[in-house]
Amino acid sequence: HTTCTMRCSRTISVFLAVLCLSGWSAEGFVPAAAPGTGTQTHPFGAFLRHHNRCPTASLCAAGSDDILAADEAESFENESAVGASGEEEPADDVAAGERESLKRSLLKLAAAYDRGYGATASSRRKVDDVIDRLEALNPTADAARGIEGDGGGEDAPLAGIWRMCWTTAQDVLTLAASPFATVGSIYQVIEPPVATNIIDFIPRVQALLPPGVAPPTLFRAEVTTKASPREGKPLRVGLDFEAVKLNPVEVLGFATDGVLPPLSFNLPRINVANLPGADPENSPGYFDVAYLDDEMLIIRQNAPGGLFVLLKADNYDP
Repeated sequence: HTTCTMRCSRTISVFLAVLCLSGWSAEGFVPAAAPGTGTQTHPFGAFLRHHNRCPTASLCAAGSDDILAADEAESFENESAVGASGEEEPADDVAAGERESLKRSLLKLAAAYDRGYGATASSRRKVDDVIDRLEALNPTADAARGIEGDGGGEDAPLAGIWRMCWTTAQDVLTLAASPFATVGSIYQVIEPPVATNIIDFIPRVQALLPPGVAPPTLFRAEVTTKASPREGKPLRVGLDFEAVKLNPVEVLGFATDGVLPPLSFNLPRINVANLPGADPENSPGYFDVAYLDDEMLIIRQNAPGGLFVLLKADNYDP
């Protein structure tokens, strides 16, 4: 009897291991894809891991952090929808939990692929999928409110300092192709009605050396625009470019404030309304807000196109 039991146990263990490796699903031995990831998951292996019955942990884990992340995200959503009492929680709580889960996934991808500068085609697709899901859960329906600055910016959801953590905009990504400088921090500082884009540049030689070997040098470019709402489009912010400034913040370890003047010039003002056949409400200078809360801002710029994911920051010190 004991021998029979041991043989049965070993047979079941081997069978379960084979199922884990094969990607068993309810439809048969066909791998099921995790929603929005394109990664094959193993539901039966996830079930075993959940109940601590996996014969071999490494087999059920399938050697993939993406699989574990997908399983954890699915578990998080299921647990968010049903409370400890078995009753469904309010829809707002479920949406809030899903937002936080998606934001964490987005930030992990942004960090893994260097803000988009090291992104692959597949990683961009993953980020686009997460952004689409976040956009459907956008809690701010009137993001452009107060952007004209009439209320001193106090009632403007977009007001604040935002630091870029991901982009697909080619005009920004190509900045890293310079043989002379690499891109540091990028900010968008919104003080209605003024929106200033700030880009820090570091000499490429300095970036390649270990910290402390070369005296630090930092240049900062600033593009000033005037923001305005677009009629009938509560998520659209119009932009009129006003000035460009290049400021040497630090040269070979010496602060240049008051020593080296910035190089700046004003851009010509063009009144689009006076141009024949032009539509001021759909002029090229604008961005649409895809997602906005107290921590994260996601925008789509019209021309030359591209997505930006930004996080709220306390300051934009170099």
